[in-house]
Amino acid sequence: MVAPLEPDDPRTLGGFRISGRLGEGGQGVVYLGHAPDGAPVAVKVLKTGLDPAVRARLSRELDALRGVAPFCTARVITAVVDGREPYVVSEFVDGPSLQQRVTASGPLRAGELERLAVGTATALAAIHSAGIVHRDFKPGNVLLGPDGPRVVDFGIARQSESETMTAGPVGTPAYLAPEQIAGHPATPASDVFAWGATIVFAATGRAAFGAGNVAAVLHRIMTDFPDLTPLPPPLRALVGRCLAKDPAARPAARDLLLELVGTAPATSPGGRTGEETVPGGGRGRFRARALAGAGAVVAALGVTAALLVPRLSAQPGGPSPTPSSSAAAQGTYAADPAATGAAATDAPSGAPSGEPSGGADGAYPATTAVPTAIPQAFEGKWQGHIAPTAGLLTSEYDIEIEFKRGETSGRWREPANSCEGTLRLTGGSGSALTFRLEQVPGCVPGDVVLTRRGNALAYRHTDDLGLIAYEGTLTRDSWRGVRKP
Repeated sequence: MVAPLEPDDPRTLGGFRISGRLGEGGQGVVYLGHAPDGAPVAVKVLKTGLDPAVRARLSRELDALRGVAPFCTARVITAVVDGREPYVVSEFVDGPSLQQRVTASGPLRAGELERLAVGTATALAAIHSAGIVHRDFKPGNVLLGPDGPRVVDFGIARQSESETMTAGPVGTPAYLAPEQIAGHPATPASDVFAWGATIVFAATGRAAFGAGNVAAVLHRIMTDFPDLTPLPPPLRALVGRCLAKDPAARPAARDLLLELVGTAPATSPGGRTGEETVPGGGRGRFRARALAGAGAVVAALGVTAALLVPRLSAQPGGPSPTPSSSAAAQGTYAADPAATGAAATDAPSGAPSGEPSGGADGAYPATTAVPTAIPQAFEGKWQGHIAPTAGLLTSEYDIEIEFKRGETSGRWREPANSCEGTLRLTGGSGSALTFRLEQVPGCVPGDVVLTRRGNALAYRHTDDLGLIAYEGTLTRDSWRGVRKP
């Protein structure tokens, strides 16, 4: 659907006339344009403020962008990266995005799903063969044209130079790979993970790792495995391998494609040949029936035989985050807090053993034993705004906390995402208490430190993997009913 231009939108760029808006995302605005001969094109104007390194990289990649095989991608026509408004002009694909199609009409079934899987895997193989990492593969970047699916918006980063979560744009949170969240650069293996998550969305109509609270989505990507039972068994097994937490365990795009069309056996990362089972069940081969009715893709496979025979070069699986002692048993990986910018929690320690008395602000003195219950100074309903520490790809939220004197736990609430949980007292020292945030479906469990500062509470919340940290100040909404010391 084409929307009218807004007052500040350009009317021409280079020799291309701009006639309407096709969409807007984190990287820029996409316009419907027309070449001098009248042919429709898609013109993406990148967000202003690109630093010189990004502009230089895009300039170097122009030949590679133009060289990506166009049968399952939108062919890049030209790009200008050194002007006031950097932009990329590509082939116009007349069709809805996969996101729009599923939202409007529901999940894809049978041959329609299979053709999507083959077409998008073919596109990834071609993109990676050109030495490019897509880095933002998602349903919104798959267009369903009249001749089959086309992948768009690729080529923003090369695999050796991709930004990490703490260094720059990394894509859409729900489709980030675990290693990106952990602070490692995006690689072709990261695209394969996003492909798996995209196929889950296409088959179910839901994001593989849920939606809503960004921090909770990132936490689930690192710790959970999605329900794949709605996928047909052969595709279920292959998608499961693509969603492996360890990037080295995922198939390369070339092998993914060959397995989809049934021309190669499933091969384990260690080189063993066989049909592996993964969480969700099923076998690791997708039969050639996936090609039934996919005329454009069948033709494309013939054209690209030479492309797919050599193994794609320089496609490392990416560094694996070091498994933590608690997560390794589950196949998940913990991130280095230094890599993500999440500082370690400065949590007070000590076993609760009694409530103190006195203190100018109603808190207990540093020399007094840690309380076994909520002290009077923390009683009441507290409200405030919390924000992520610098560099984390999460949002800001308002929260509410309520404590009653003498209790061992309190209530925690985040209204914007309808999240509620329990704050269980675990320790403390001085004017600070530590709590365990638990029973909080839809949001992120973890450790919370509350420190009395006059009539306010300093709030700090960290998740178990050390990836996410929030800080803020809470104030008591009313002193009525609160006994002053």
